[in-house]
Amino acid sequence: MRFRRKMVRKRKMSRFIRKRYIVLLFLSVLVIMIFFWFLNMIETNLHPVMIHMAKTEVKKIAQEAILEGIEKQKELGNDLNQLVKVEKKQNGETSFIQIDSKVQADIYTHAVSGIYKKLKQLKDRPIEISLGQIWQSELFADHGPYIPLEIWPKGAPKVTLIPKSESQGINMVMVTLNMHVRVEMGVLVPFSEEVMTVESEYPIVQALLVGDVPQYYFYNGANGEKKGGTPSPMLPPPAPAQPSLKQKEK
Repeated sequence: MRFRRKMVRKRKMSRFIRKRYIVLLFLSVLVIMIFFWFLNMIETNLHPVMIHMAKTEVKKIAQEAILEGIEKQKELGNDLNQLVKVEKKQNGETSFIQIDSKVQADIYTHAVSGIYKKLKQLKDRPIEISLGQIWQSELFADHGPYIPLEIWPKGAPKVTLIPKSESQGINMVMVTLNMHVRVEMGVLVPFSEEVMTVESEYPIVQALLVGDVPQYYFYNGANGEKKGGTPSPMLPPPAPAQPSLKQKEK
């Protein structure tokens, strides 16, 4: 009898252990499936939103660094005014415009060093995006959990000077020298690494060139825009009448 009781107890225990093992196995498989479903949902739905928000934050940081580089130009002082040299002829007419290479090199040095230094400082600043922002929820926008972002500058900033001219009237031209800055930033978000390029252009020097008034010109309306119809040429005044040959002989 005792032996039979022991056998019955062992069978009951083994059945209980099997059921428990099956339940644990089922729960484990369910948790794994939910985990992979959550990853797939993040990859397909939330990942583009996360990348967009990360790029927005990186653009703010890059713009802040670029403005810092622009402010560094103030250290040049009066040298910045010597960047554009206007050469004139003996009669006062503009011959050509020349850019001082030394001042140009100083601008490159100050801008690149200022931007890169600011980017290195901002790199150490913690950047986090809340899960409520990623879900685009107004109620939980300022609540966690927070997802950290990692950014870093990819190479040195690229600075170029681009001249542009714009007509300011009949005989005037405004020449503007713009500083074009291009910055590449690396962005690391969960499950992805992106590269973002930020470009900005700021005027640093302007010069107004005044030339001779032309004898005739075409006027197409305000701001040089044609308002309709055929442009009317402004002709020069007629030359005075010359005496005939008969009058000269007399």
